[in-house]
Amino acid sequence: MKTIRDKWPYVISIAASLFLGFWAYGCQSETKSLIEPTKKVTRPELLDEIDSLIQKFDTAISELDRQDKFRNMILQQSMQIAESGTVNPVGVVTSILALLGAGAGADNIRLRKQRKNVDQNIGANST
Repeated sequence: MKTIRDKWPYVISIAASLFLGFWAYGCQSETKSLIEPTKKVTRPELLDEIDSLIQKFDTAISELDRQDKFRNMILQQSMQIAESGTVNPVGVVTSILALLGAGAGADNIRLRKQRKNVDQNIGANST
């Protein structure tokens, strides 16, 4: 017992070192969420949020591209009607079908990305 009384500073420093070591190893650093600023997230959760935001960005850009193509098609058809005075029904139908095909392709890509993210989240939660 006398040995512990004589060595109490060493015992306290070893206990404090062990406590700090376990704390540093066990606690992950956190930061504010990009989506919900009142919530704290860890690094893997932040990376998932970034992937989600990138996916939303890609979807929004493809939607804007589709709208721009549709607007340009309408303008082209209007210019042709104004120049020639006649409507080219084959050109109108072809343009509309091309836009529908591009929209369906963009939706297909968006849905595949969503399914991939859901599958990854399910796989990450099961481990």
